Amino acid sequence: MRSLRILPFLFCFFLFGCEDFFDCLIAREPSIPDKEFPIASTESFYYVDLTVEIENEPRDDDYDYYFHVRGLPEGLDYFVSYRTISIEGTPLETGINRITIDLDVEGPFRNGFDDDSRELCNYSTSKTFLLIVE
Repeated sequence: MRSLRILPFLFCFFLFGCEDFFDCLIAREPSIPDKEFPIASTESFYYVDLTVEIENEPRDDDYDYYFHVRGLPEGLDYFVSYRTISIEGTPLETGINRITIDLDVEGPFRNGFDDDSRELCNYSTSKTFLLIVE
């Protein structure tokens, strides 16, 4: 009976595919924060930003971050400053928009971390936000 208790842990290990069993229990992966986008107006400038991180990774500043955004309404664009992505501009049409942000990370690269054998469980993530334009 006791040997059956370890099966869920082994299943987790094989399911997530991490090199280190404990990395699977405490996932190290990129994360886009949950945020409710404020309502936009066709009559005024709009701005919102998000700062991403790598969960359970104290040196997430040592990674490179790559963003791709889909579903922006006409008149809005996005700009990236390292780990922060900003969406700004003046939307041209009213409506409800689903904006998807894709994030890929590479690294770590800085200060001799190339020899570190600990890898992330995932190197990419995606999240969809709702933007209402009135």
